[in-house]
Amino acid sequence: MSVYDVAIVGAGPGGLHTAKWAAKKGLKVLIIEKRKDISKMTRYCSEHIILDENYNGDTIVVQTGEEIGPDGFIGPNSRNKIKSTKFGWEVDYKGPLCPVRDKFYYSADRAHHAHYAWPDKRPFAWKYDKAGLLKQILDEVLALGVEYLNETTCYQAIDTAQGVELKCVSKGKKFKIQAKKMIGADGATAQVAQSLGMNEGRVYFASALCLALYMSNVKDYNPAEWCGYWGLCYGSNFAPLLGTGPAGHFEWADVILIGHPKQMPWALYEFFTKKSPVAYMFENAKIEQSHCCTTKAYSPMKKPYKGNCLMVGDAAAFVETQAQGALNCGYWAADALVKELDGKPGFEEYTKTWLETFEFNDDGMMQVTSGYALIPYYTDEEVVYLFSLLDGVTMNGSWSQYDSPRMLWREIHKNDERIQNERPEIWEKITKQQSKTLSDSMS
Repeated sequence: MSVYDVAIVGAGPGGLHTAKWAAKKGLKVLIIEKRKDISKMTRYCSEHIILDENYNGDTIVVQTGEEIGPDGFIGPNSRNKIKSTKFGWEVDYKGPLCPVRDKFYYSADRAHHAHYAWPDKRPFAWKYDKAGLLKQILDEVLALGVEYLNETTCYQAIDTAQGVELKCVSKGKKFKIQAKKMIGADGATAQVAQSLGMNEGRVYFASALCLALYMSNVKDYNPAEWCGYWGLCYGSNFAPLLGTGPAGHFEWADVILIGHPKQMPWALYEFFTKKSPVAYMFENAKIEQSHCCTTKAYSPMKKPYKGNCLMVGDAAAFVETQAQGALNCGYWAADALVKELDGKPGFEEYTKTWLETFEFNDDGMMQVTSGYALIPYYTDEEVVYLFSLLDGVTMNGSWSQYDSPRMLWREIHKNDERIQNERPEIWEKITKQQSKTLSDSMS
């Protein structure tokens, strides 16, 4: 039986980037992927390259190969580069791009909003073709001699003194694979980590049921904007989102609704599009594509390795690491593998970088410091009041789910004396909210 230097479970950006750099370093690499064709997206996920400075510990630059066209997009034949300014890797990406220049969080009456944009209207994110990028990286790794098993599920990993034994199944046939080391890059479900007992001790917060609908003919839709709608009048505790449609159809709107077992996403869709203050936008809209996913939110792994096994990207995370974060993880993992195979503590070094890079690994992130839990903690009328304090204010262009609420509340807190005088009951809520936990807000 052939023994690989490393078996990688998952052909997402983290797994593929690990394979690329591990192969470049001379390792014998195998990728195990459950999907038949990774160039087709069947499960909803984020498809943005985020340009925020030091987002997830790195600043990403997109070097476009073409100028933006008259339609506001960069075309599908553009040869672009995605670059890490901190860690030094770069990835070639041939495909379309749509700039995201404005983010609006609307209050219940839509008369007030939080606005994020750079003064020069430069993008703070790019919508891209994630499936296309994955296929392009896969082609690179295959050219480097990496072996690839698609339509194959690894359902158990067994760590031993000699290496790792992977139990797999493909088209009903079970078999085993031997490797010296294993990389788990199978996403938020982290099935391989579960089989190793690595999810034990992680705090479970909630399960999110996500429905994403690509819709044509949505009134007032702008592909360069990202919008959130805050208030129970929109039907959900989690703000419905309206963003950029998929590559090839940036003219479609991306409608994202997050529910839970007591508040199912399709019911949220019916309310949001037919009864909420923005129902008029959907009078002539048509659903072109629909996607869904179920994600369980756990606290991140503070030690993402066990024996010969290392979990990278979403498999060890609290929330999506985004493609750029996963690419970073793969880059570090390849270096860690070489060191481990040479008898050095590569996984320990990886862990140090993992903990220092991703903000969700900071214990302080687990406290809600006024950023989370706007709804239903504050009533719709109270949100209207708080957002009215932002009238005339444009904050820096930002995608970050960490920086955005901090900036919002920094602006609101400039009016502390006014809030105490005008709305003491809201001030009392703000004061109490400092001690709320993330678990409280997600329950």
